[in-house]
Amino acid sequence: MLERARRTGAGAAALVIISCALAACGEEETFTAQDFVDRVNDEGVKLKLGKPLIADDESKELFAVELAPVSQLPGSEPGAIAGSLSAYDEPSGAEDELSSCSASADLLCYRLANIVVVLEGGGIEAQQLGVAVERLSED
Repeated sequence: MLERARRTGAGAAALVIISCALAACGEEETFTAQDFVDRVNDEGVKLKLGKPLIADDESKELFAVELAPVSQLPGSEPGAIAGSLSAYDEPSGAEDELSSCSASADLLCYRLANIVVVLEGGGIEAQQLGVAVERLSED
């Protein structure tokens, strides 16, 4: 199942939600945070798993993430897109976080099974992450 929703607000970036469920022997596959990062990076994304953060829910692990820029224009400041990655014990927790994220017009949110990535900005790098998540959902 793949869902996409777009929402805009005055002065805010578009919200893109990609929700994917993977089936494995009748059950949804789950990922560790590192496994998810490794798999999207195998798709050409440059996602870096950062330090663990304090989670508000015992059923998830929360990490800082950075999405490296695809390229840097001459004279521009290098800057990665910051965000967070939540790895839930069960995919249902990820569904709930995705619903909460959809209420914000200035965040980009991506879900694959039990993983939710929330980014504070977009661009081609975020689009690449969306394509990688979509590809992984089809595997």
